[in-house]
Amino acid sequence: MDQSKPSFFITTPIYYVNADPHLGTAYSTIIADVQARYRRSAGYNVKFLTGMDEHGEKVAEAAAKHGMTPQEWTDSQAPHFKELWSKLEISNDDFIRTTEPRQHHAVQYLWERMKESGYLYKGSYDGWYCVPDETYFTDTQVQKGDEEYGSVGQHLCPDCHRPLERVQEESYFFKLSAFQDKLLKLYDEHPDFVEPAFRMNEVRSFVEGGLNDLSVSRTSFDWGIQVPFDEGHVTYVWFDALLNYMTAVGYGVDTDEARAELAYRWPAQFHIVGKDIIRFHCIVWPIMLLALGLTPPACVYSHGWWTRDGEKMSKSKGNVVDPHEMVALYGSDVFRYFLLRQVTFGLDGDFSELALVQRINSDLANDLGNLLSRTVTMIEKYRGGTVPAPAALEPLDAEVRDQALEAFAEYRAFMDNYQFDDALKALWSMIGRANKYIDETMPWKLGKDESLAARLDTVLATLAEELKLAALMLAPVMPKTAVKIWAQLGLSGDVKDQRFGDYRWGGMGEARPTVRRGEGVLYPRIDLDEWKKQAEARANAKKGLAADPGEHEPEISIDDFAKVELRVAQIVHVEPVPKSRSLYKLDLDLGYEKRVIVSSIKDFYKPEDLEGRRIVVVANLKPAKMCGVMSNGMLLAAGSGAPHTPEEKLSLLAPVEDIPLGSRVH
Repeated sequence: MDQSKPSFFITTPIYYVNADPHLGTAYSTIIADVQARYRRSAGYNVKFLTGMDEHGEKVAEAAAKHGMTPQEWTDSQAPHFKELWSKLEISNDDFIRTTEPRQHHAVQYLWERMKESGYLYKGSYDGWYCVPDETYFTDTQVQKGDEEYGSVGQHLCPDCHRPLERVQEESYFFKLSAFQDKLLKLYDEHPDFVEPAFRMNEVRSFVEGGLNDLSVSRTSFDWGIQVPFDEGHVTYVWFDALLNYMTAVGYGVDTDEARAELAYRWPAQFHIVGKDIIRFHCIVWPIMLLALGLTPPACVYSHGWWTRDGEKMSKSKGNVVDPHEMVALYGSDVFRYFLLRQVTFGLDGDFSELALVQRINSDLANDLGNLLSRTVTMIEKYRGGTVPAPAALEPLDAEVRDQALEAFAEYRAFMDNYQFDDALKALWSMIGRANKYIDETMPWKLGKDESLAARLDTVLATLAEELKLAALMLAPVMPKTAVKIWAQLGLSGDVKDQRFGDYRWGGMGEARPTVRRGEGVLYPRIDLDEWKKQAEARANAKKGLAADPGEHEPEISIDDFAKVELRVAQIVHVEPVPKSRSLYKLDLDLGYEKRVIVSSIKDFYKPEDLEGRRIVVVANLKPAKMCGVMSNGMLLAAGSGAPHTPEEKLSLLAPVEDIPLGSRVH
């Protein structure tokens, strides 16, 4: 192993085998891949790890349901992930499975070291367990969750709201409670251990509320890694899964090579996780490492969840984003670019296929594709395809060069800090400036005057230089596109093997490469009217192929309907919700009180068309936060036509005659 370069060890969560890869898993993995590619170009020796979590009660149940052994079941699921990662151009260096011998060995080694540490004890667990989330809850946590979600007596999971299972069994316990102060000290000394900062606040608040010892073995089933010193006990799935990050870099292996790798690679620089598993990674995992006398990772970065067109994704709604479908329709580079450009890393994001298409037309076709096409065409036309050497720079050329180098520096600073959307904005500011430069210099006019040949050389060389730099900056995010640009510029070598530190402005004019136009345009524009027709046809085809009976609600009694409190309200004020394409914040007057609701009706009404109107609202709906705004109710509307097409219509429901505000609708 080459240790002459600094190590950069980056990981995704290991994904649970029971769920097919979805938008969230694709997003985590793309983020890790972009950062891994960027760090390689920045001169690091990168190890990029992903994999699968394959143990636990839930897996055993799924295997039995399919008439397979747990191992057969997990073996059948692994290809699903590897196939998608291949389609998405994921450049992981390792793919770990918790059923592998190396993980089995490492976990048993962990048990022995934990036994020696004095932070393990044997007892009996009697409490609540969420099988889908593989999480233990105390009676107090369950009671608080029931109160918060109005499910008192139902014993639902405080996180996923699915029924809990009462577990009573002998168990080994890990003394989390002994590390509360040490963990808070870690947070104080390393304030960027959890990112974004508001996630650190959430984690700290939870720890300050007190830590309970964690049950880390099970006896009620056997699909897991056996505790080496106590037959009949298998490892709690999270105690197993979290260790994968160290297993992959040699933990527990008694060889000089493994010890050298562990010393070089650990601690990891960057764990990427979804916000649903942040407590395990930011509380349990660092405490495990502290108990072993090991250093926690440098940073655990939690990203948010995705909605689709402002709504939560669900199979019953038919609005789940399928990464396979998106790649098939638009290509992996477009999908990667959109996810990184569309949302600030760490925040929740909203996926809109229409917004993706608009990005193709504006960013990729109009800006990037147009710049490449115009530049290559002009070099072929005026210089026989050879990139010319520049003459003396005029102030405009120097300004364009300086702006490009500044954008490059900004891009690197943003990528270093995982600000992917800002990094891409910096890149596109350079692309936009280059397109403007063409309009300012008018090479087609320069080409008609031989006395201006030197001036034309400088302009064409500057444009080629801009595109070379753009390809370098695009390579981590859009690797296929970067390769195409690199090839059209006639550059040698592989763009992914280039190092940012080696780049210097002016190399194109010295190398004098020969450009060669690619087949077709880089990104053709998409006709929106035709796209909407095709999108509607796809949606209809899906309904025909998989009619979902869950789309129709079961019959209810008059008593059930009476629970819904409908009231007449008046819209007083309307304003858009920041960072949302479709949401309005509506201030309402119900006569007896004022309240705020959030509704996705922005595409159908202007604020002035709504203010003063009387509508019908659900007045006793549980409040919910949407894009940072608390919504206290829901308006009623009738809709028709396929979503996001010109045929889609929406009409607010309202009383026909004037009736006092707050009146009950029966």
